[in-house]
Amino acid sequence: MKSLLKNRNFMILWAGLSVSRFGYRFFNLAIMWFVMQETGSPLALGMTVLCFTIPSIIVEPIGGVLADKLNKKSIIVLTDFGNGIIMCIIGLMMINNYITLTVLLFLLVCTSILSSLFNPSANSSIPLLVDEEHLSKANSMNQFSTQCSNIIGPALAGVLIAYIDNIGYLLIISSVAYIISAITEIWLHVPSIVNDDDDVEGNGFIHNFIEGLKYVISDKYLVFLIMVGGVIINFFLAPLSIFFTFLSDNSFDVGSTGLGFINSTLAVGALVGTIIIFSNLIKDKYKMAILGLSLEGVALLLMGFIFSYTGTLISVFILGIGVCFAGVGINTLYQTMIPRDKLGRVLSLVSMLLSTSVPLGQLFGSIVIGKLSISYVLIVFGVIVTISALSLFKITNKEEYTGRNKKSVGL
Repeated sequence: MKSLLKNRNFMILWAGLSVSRFGYRFFNLAIMWFVMQETGSPLALGMTVLCFTIPSIIVEPIGGVLADKLNKKSIIVLTDFGNGIIMCIIGLMMINNYITLTVLLFLLVCTSILSSLFNPSANSSIPLLVDEEHLSKANSMNQFSTQCSNIIGPALAGVLIAYIDNIGYLLIISSVAYIISAITEIWLHVPSIVNDDDDVEGNGFIHNFIEGLKYVISDKYLVFLIMVGGVIINFFLAPLSIFFTFLSDNSFDVGSTGLGFINSTLAVGALVGTIIIFSNLIKDKYKMAILGLSLEGVALLLMGFIFSYTGTLISVFILGIGVCFAGVGINTLYQTMIPRDKLGRVLSLVSMLLSTSVPLGQLFGSIVIGKLSISYVLIVFGVIVTISALSLFKITNKEEYTGRNKKSVGL
């Protein structure tokens, strides 16, 4: 852990990511609240969510190609700075009452595009900055900052909304966070990758995208991990926010306060998971991923069988630990299984698949709880997630990946 904290470049990247995540939580809550207050329309809220999510599905593969071919640091700094400027513009327009829903949605698409270019470069930089033996801890530090942002960001933004006259000021805070992040990242140094394909003719976007896709398809174990550990389980976990809202309002009658406790308990569980990873209790990345996914399945089963608010809080705490283990374990597996010169492209493809599975899972979940008992739905989902998790044991003895991602790194 000490060696990781002494890793100057990783700590610069981690600090920048942490600050911008905090700013994003402010931004997200402020935008959703503004749209609801100004329009009172569920359709407008839905359009807002689509503007946050749809561009990422389209643009992230492009971001992956750019991350593998261009200077990662430049992409990271410019996109963070660009998001800061756009958020400042939105904030000033809100303060001066110049904003319209159409303009707001357009600017949200712009921020989503920039984030979709940022993510592949940031994610594929971590294995270049950190030794493989420290990857799990590096990923758990990222998980820690994400969960802290999830807890502190919305809570603080909610308090500020109650006391300030104009939501635009929250956008200014978000803008400052992103600009600070960009300035911090100016001192970042990401080693370049010596790409064997750089001298190949026709290495435009289509060529590079297809090359990344071919690599994924050619590796049956990577395909299995992506489809089972990513797409399938993500599909069945995506409706949880809908389930939590339904349980709080209809089943347990605990209202918005009870819903807040459920979300906070999930984040606390994830923080506990991060501490466990820091303590080196689970070193094997395969076991960490499988244990995490299994805990997610078990949590859903408990939620269905122990159908009470207290039982739900206990289950959600376990779920949070599982989400942390699974996220860190699977990300570390990706980073060690995929060649470094293809990380950006492949990780962006993974992100695109996961982003696609979320709205589909949410749609499916919202339909089934309207037809079936939610406790029955939770049990069935839990069984599917648990079986999917255990099926990943088939890749735990595959050592063929050792050294495969060690492309030449230039300084």
